[in-house]
Amino acid sequence: MKEVGKFNFSQEVHPDIFRITLPLYGEKPGPVNSYLFIGDTITLLDVGSAFSTKQLKRALSEHNIKFSDIDQIILSHGHPDHYGAARKIVKKSSGNTDIAIHYDDVIWITIGSDVPAKQYAEFYKLTAIPFSLRLLMRIIDKIYAIIVRPLKADLILNDGDEIILGKYQGKVISTPGHSKGSICIHIKEDNILFSGDTILGHITPNPFVMLEERKESPMRSSQKEYYDSLLKIEALSPDVVYPAHGKRITDLKTLLENYRETYSKRQARILKLISGKEQNIYQIAQKLFPKIKGIIKMLIEVYPMMSEVYTHIQVLQAENKVDSTINRGVMKVVAR
Repeated sequence: MKEVGKFNFSQEVHPDIFRITLPLYGEKPGPVNSYLFIGDTITLLDVGSAFSTKQLKRALSEHNIKFSDIDQIILSHGHPDHYGAARKIVKKSSGNTDIAIHYDDVIWITIGSDVPAKQYAEFYKLTAIPFSLRLLMRIIDKIYAIIVRPLKADLILNDGDEIILGKYQGKVISTPGHSKGSICIHIKEDNILFSGDTILGHITPNPFVMLEERKESPMRSSQKEYYDSLLKIEALSPDVVYPAHGKRITDLKTLLENYRETYSKRQARILKLISGKEQNIYQIAQKLFPKIKGIIKMLIEVYPMMSEVYTHIQVLQAENKVDSTINRGVMKVVAR
């Protein structure tokens, strides 16, 4: 569809590729970037939360595009702030809009979670989140499940798959870490990368803990897998990276150096906190993030906090720098 006039709700970042900024509660990571690819296969890469549909519709209308015109939605990963608006788009297209997502994150959009609630409850206990806070988290989860409705995945993506976005051919790059099924899309011809939440310019991405069904505690090291994903992206050496939050990135090398320095300093800080005194994950997180206070802020941040501390502990365990014990379902760690 031919583009005419000035755009108030979208910005052309590359020929026939437009960034649509969608609202998201909280300062970090900030608004969601949805990318519109115009061409034979009209594509949206991420669509924002369930509360983004009005803004998304307004932006698309600038290009004379309706929800029913969208051929496919590609999801960088299965978190609700990236797929929440998809159900309404699919409904408006009478089911003609295909949903594409990596195999490992299909479960997120089909049932709203990667593992049964029991696994989350065990992790919350493992990390010693207070019971009252766990109860509130469970209530919030139930409310969110009502708001964010399940989706059917039409196209299952895997590492190395080729996919058409608008007039471009992209390659799926599997980048687990932030989630099991996180992906980036590399357009080799122009050497640009759409990074989802794997690469962000304004904050250090958080590798979320990878829970597994029927496992008492997480075994996969999302932090280690994330480091491997960064190496994979670094090898591509894209000229420009377009993230799912924040501004485009043109100096990837420096950014990745900053990431590694940040992670190294954080692990050193954790070791210092647990030197000579055994502590649980929640206690460490409170000291590591002292500015996160108040029930509302804690409800939003507690899971990312626990994930960050736990995944760093996994790395330190692999390096034989910490000892851990689990007593009555609660994990405690101490520096060696």
